[in-house]
Amino acid sequence: MASEKISVLLAGPGHELVFYQMQPPFLSHPQLIVSGHATSWEALQTSLQTVKPDVLVVHASVAPGADPLLKLLMSLQAWNGAAIVILPEALANFQGAFTNLSSVVSGVFVMPVTWHEIPGRAFTAGETARYKTSQISAASQPAAPSAFSPQGMAPIVTGTKRIAVLSHAGGAGASTIAENLAYELAARLSVRTLLFSLGLPPAAAAHFRLRYIPNLTEFFERPGKPAIQSAIHKVEGLDILLAPENSLEYLKAATHSADLKAQNSIYSMFLAAEDGSYAAMVMDLPLAESEWLLHPLFFANLALIVARPTMADLFAVRHTLNFLGSLGNRLPRESLYLVLNQASEASALTPRRFLEELSGDLGWAPPIAAVVEHDPQIQLAQDQRLPPVTRSEKLARGVRQVIGTLFPGMERAVQMAPEGQGSKSFLRLPKFKLG
Repeated sequence: MASEKISVLLAGPGHELVFYQMQPPFLSHPQLIVSGHATSWEALQTSLQTVKPDVLVVHASVAPGADPLLKLLMSLQAWNGAAIVILPEALANFQGAFTNLSSVVSGVFVMPVTWHEIPGRAFTAGETARYKTSQISAASQPAAPSAFSPQGMAPIVTGTKRIAVLSHAGGAGASTIAENLAYELAARLSVRTLLFSLGLPPAAAAHFRLRYIPNLTEFFERPGKPAIQSAIHKVEGLDILLAPENSLEYLKAATHSADLKAQNSIYSMFLAAEDGSYAAMVMDLPLAESEWLLHPLFFANLALIVARPTMADLFAVRHTLNFLGSLGNRLPRESLYLVLNQASEASALTPRRFLEELSGDLGWAPPIAAVVEHDPQIQLAQDQRLPPVTRSEKLARGVRQVIGTLFPGMERAVQMAPEGQGSKSFLRLPKFKLG
């Protein structure tokens, strides 16, 4: 349908090219919606199959060569997608090869290009691709398939990444994503990271073999940086702060936080914890809409909304986005991402359908930072009190996708990290012990 926006996946070698040069003219085009980004070849291969955009706009330098890119573009035929290819001068001789792939490639440009000309071509390519799809469907079925309009932006954030991980759907796995994101950053990639486990009780205590004491009660009783330091637990380079496990202390902290700027408020606790040494501060947030949820959102500059690919979780995400919108511009749209967790072939919704439904309801949808496949090893590792990211390749792959999205420039470091290696770990027991 003409009223449905064309979804576009932007791909190129590096964060600066994709976000600063390619993206701006697409965001201002009223008939296009950016459904994802890829700043490395590995990310492009994964994102293309996850998002299945109407149009892929790709700078060819992201690929290891012309032949691999030509082969990848052929996969767009599976859903009648189209591609716009930008060639660097070094690959100008391959312009004919890409042009001849006319079943997929709708335009080939050689650098330098005027980026503001590209969205118009992408829209035309998307409309043509949809027309082809409607003709094919009309020939084989009495009714044409519905169109889709997923949307998203990626953030441009400097300084410490203050990442809120939340979900309004119980059991979606927000704690799993938060804890393993923080652990992977600290233990595997040596990124100085602080994890806040803010549920009641704090989930990280069970998963990381921690005692509930010390905890953030230390700060609320005597506000200041020394109290924060005395409350920190350390696990393989990862710093962890736990919310009070005692219900009365937990509620008391929320009561003290009625004033955001109070000396012993939850928000002031975050300010005291941010000492300038952390590259990442990951906040595992509770379900309940209390100060324990609100204050971290005021502090955050990025948010990961975790959901399973189910209709119930879709409604929960819609509630989360409306809730975040009610907070004003505390977390703008370009700082929000989705993580689809526990996905499988039996899931009620594919990632693409999830975005379709969400965008249809709200007129936009955050991009998907990662899709984490269901893996029984994740729960098994947690029951053994081991970091699941060291036991499940499916979870590790999803966490790395999140890192590649939130930390531009770290894609290569993530790719270079060998499986099962990194810093020595007393938690990294032989895998057969999970059997």
